[in-house]
Amino acid sequence: MRGRSLHSALLLLTVATCVAVPAAVAANPLPGHFSFSGTETQDDFCGTGKSVTDTFDIHLNVWSAPNQPVDTRNQSESSFVFTNPENGASVIVHNAYSFSDALISGDPNGINVHEWVFKGNAELLRASDGGVLGHDKGQLVVDVTWDGPEFSGQFLGLQIVTDHGGHGLFATGDCSLFVPALGLG
Repeated sequence: MRGRSLHSALLLLTVATCVAVPAAVAANPLPGHFSFSGTETQDDFCGTGKSVTDTFDIHLNVWSAPNQPVDTRNQSESSFVFTNPENGASVIVHNAYSFSDALISGDPNGINVHEWVFKGNAELLRASDGGVLGHDKGQLVVDVTWDGPEFSGQFLGLQIVTDHGGHGLFATGDCSLFVPALGLG
């Protein structure tokens, strides 16, 4: 898993949630409230050939018909703890931000561009001793191009439009922080 970013993982979970419940939410524009928690093993973590345990707790409020000029919007708060079972080292990740998605050009079934906006504490990584390893915060605007429907069509590319606050982890991934902190290198 090279250049992994939790932004992307949480975003995919959010979109899956939005796709799974549109009929129920469309009939009533009130938000849908969702919680997910669990533990999983990620094999070949960040391309190291080693496994880590991922314990997560995610809370989402999702609006698929928000009273705003966007297609979907959510407020999310989540915590992840990645642990190397061989040495007990852990990295704690916290996210708390709003996300919106709007189709800004093109045909939803052909070539199209969506604008994603992240606002808030997008990703805070801490070592188990509390030291900060990395932090994405502020507002990030990204234009994402698809050939076909968003997430089920072919991904063609993305462009960071604005980055106010610093989102280096979104741009480069966070494996360079996880691998040494977990003692996987």
